[in-house]
Amino acid sequence: MPTCAIYARVSDESQVKGDSIEHQVSFCQEIARRRSLEGGEPWITPESLVYIDQGITGTSLVKRAQVQRLIRDARTHLFDVVLFKGISRFARDTVDALLMLRTLLSCNVRVVSMEENFDSQRDNAEFVFTIHSALAQAESEKTAIRVRMGAMQKARAGQWNGRPPDGYLLNPQTKRLEIDESFAPVIREIFELYVSGYGARRIADTLNQRGLRTKRGFQWTQRNVARVVQNPVYVGDVAYGRRERHFAVSDEHDLFSRKKVTRFASDERNVVMCTDAHSGIVDRDTFGKAAAARAARRTRAGRAGKLHLLAKGLMRCNCGGNMTIRYNGSGTAYYRCLRQMELGRDVCDQPYVRADEVETAVLQRVQMDAAAVFQFDGVEMASSSAHRMDAALANVERELTEQMRKSRLLFDKYSSGVLSDEQYERLNLSVRERITQLRGMEAELTAEYLKDEAIEIDPVKLSSAMKQLLSEHSQDLQTTRQLLETLIDFVVVQGAGVRIHYRFNGD
Repeated sequence: MPTCAIYARVSDESQVKGDSIEHQVSFCQEIARRRSLEGGEPWITPESLVYIDQGITGTSLVKRAQVQRLIRDARTHLFDVVLFKGISRFARDTVDALLMLRTLLSCNVRVVSMEENFDSQRDNAEFVFTIHSALAQAESEKTAIRVRMGAMQKARAGQWNGRPPDGYLLNPQTKRLEIDESFAPVIREIFELYVSGYGARRIADTLNQRGLRTKRGFQWTQRNVARVVQNPVYVGDVAYGRRERHFAVSDEHDLFSRKKVTRFASDERNVVMCTDAHSGIVDRDTFGKAAAARAARRTRAGRAGKLHLLAKGLMRCNCGGNMTIRYNGSGTAYYRCLRQMELGRDVCDQPYVRADEVETAVLQRVQMDAAAVFQFDGVEMASSSAHRMDAALANVERELTEQMRKSRLLFDKYSSGVLSDEQYERLNLSVRERITQLRGMEAELTAEYLKDEAIEIDPVKLSSAMKQLLSEHSQDLQTTRQLLETLIDFVVVQGAGVRIHYRFNGD
């Protein structure tokens, strides 16, 4: 007596308001009833095992909460069969669809789709399912193209696509933007402040301190303000296609991820622009001045040839965010919290820290602590061949660590049911072979290293060289930075002071 789960999905508001969900569910229930009559064995469809996603696209599994619940319940064996009206309702991305099928099959769940007459108990189930899901993806892509073409036509006619931006209302009859006089003064003030020299973060702080919020009721952020001052909608133009969505490069911790990111269009010829489509909130002269100010800030130079010793990861804020370099009007460099820049002082109230002062303080502290910990008497320096073996051994150890990470990742995918036994063995075989090879190389290099002779060096000279590199007057900032990276894990800013986390036992 199989217990059946039912999955149904609609992707837009018009379907949500209609009876598409009810139709899909009742269709699956009717099929289950017929299978019960034909097979003489009742197919049970409990209400608790009906999974419905409303108003969510079929091209993303991550955003579909009911799909995630379906998988969790399948792993706990709450049902034996999953029914859905069509593969296009289940997933419109071939990779996602195949991943879902394999996950359910690994949980011993039978997969049945009505429209394609697909049943995973038949021979070549995966091959047939892949063909059907590829067709569903192709149909989804054609639909997306038709939607984009329609949106481009609307843009050429001066009509607006999507939610109206802050400062405007959308006329439901003409589909054109009209000024929201209750909000437009905020937009005008943003442009006025930006042109007068305020930065996006400072403008956001100013608006938030006065209790002003975005049209959707959120606090202003640096990103919100930056988008306002570069959006041509505020001079009366409609631009479509300024941003494009692309698959992001997979993170090294999850090689199977396929997230999408939004970037500005690389080819301006693909952007549809209709000028003077509606009334502008600011004039073109003000908009041009804002663009010029933005361009000037992008090209403003910092200290020429000066490397900031604690930037790019070494300096952190007490709130957990990284610190980055910013310059004031006179060109003086300060460290500032990235989280504060993005989310405002309500999240982090860390004051700016002058770069040259904090770098000097850290160098003096590291010089003192290193001298107290490291003893240079009787120090030996490896020969040049040993240096080469050091580098080779480090490369082998890095690759060995990476291969071990890949092996753990594959095992996690296997243990969670994403990979079958055959897939896991095939993918992990090459990783295991490379690990064995690297282990052998590591043993050979270690044996050669132990045979190599060492050269005694003058401890006084070594100590003096370290002091020179850890001085604010160092003539080789690149090497000083490398030495700091060797000695320091990171530096935490706390108000006007710092706390140094060493890689050696020094704090």
